[in-house]
This record gives sequence, C-alpha cells and structure tokens, in this order.
Amino acid sequence: MSIRPRRLVWWFIGAAGLFAALLAAFRIDLGEDRSTSLVVTDVEGTWTSTDGDRLTVRPDGSADLEGVTRPGPDCGQVAGAAGRDYTGPATWVFDTYPDERPGIRFDYRGPSTGKPCKVYLVVVPLKDGTRGFLPQDTDGVRYMRSAGSRD
Repeated sequence: MSIRPRRLVWWFIGAAGLFAALLAAFRIDLGEDRSTSLVVTDVEGTWTSTDGDRLTVRPDGSADLEGVTRPGPDCGQVAGAAGRDYTGPATWVFDTYPDERPGIRFDYRGPSTGKPCKVYLVVVPLKDGTRGFLPQDTDGVRYMRSAGSRD
C-alpha cells in the first residue's frame, strides 16, 4: 500500500522536472537578443559589404541600394538579362525575414519590367558595431554599418 504513493510522488517529481526543462528551453529560444525590436537609430546610415556593395538608409524611409544582389527571377529583371545586381532608389520598413532576427525590408521596382522587388537586411546589433546580412544572398555577403555615418 505504501508503494503506490511513492510511485505517484516520483511520477510528479519527474513530470515537474520535465516541465522545468521545457520551460527553460523555451525561455532560451525566445531570449532577449532575439526579441529586441529595432529603432531608426539602429539602422540609419551607410551599410557597406565586404564586396563593396552599399545600402544607404535614411530616417524618412528612403534608401539607396548599390550593387545589391536581386532576390530572384521574379524580381523584375527580364529573363536571361545580364547582371544580378541592383543599383538605385528604394524605400524601407521594419520587417522580419522568416526564421531570422528582426531587420528591414527594402522595396523597389525592377528596372526592366517595373515589377516589385523585396530585399531583406537582417540586423544583428553587437557591442563593436551593428552588422547585417541579406538572407536571400547565396554568396553570404555580410554588411557593416559605418560608425557615425548617417546621411
């Protein structure tokens, strides 16, 4: 008769331990660094890539893109057109690329067809500067915001 209450106690201890482990894993996954929201001062300025591409982000929602890789064939370039890069004006808004950190989305019209294009910049604030990357860029190019460089 005393065996049943002991089993029940051990079962509750095991269930409570499992619940605590799941709760801890959930808290780690939704940690502070992933859920921080961005403000204009986090993104405005000139972003330069390791390849020399530039993104100029202004607080009024306008931007200039220079040498940015287009996100895909439906982005407004004519099929078979030479060149994968876009240089020209754009607008930007805060947005999050699926399964990534918060960032900004650049919107512009494809120069050949006028179709809308979207390019995402995932922003990673670090102590030594703000960095970012374009998740749709298969070359893995990284961007760094110039310190104190705000247009």
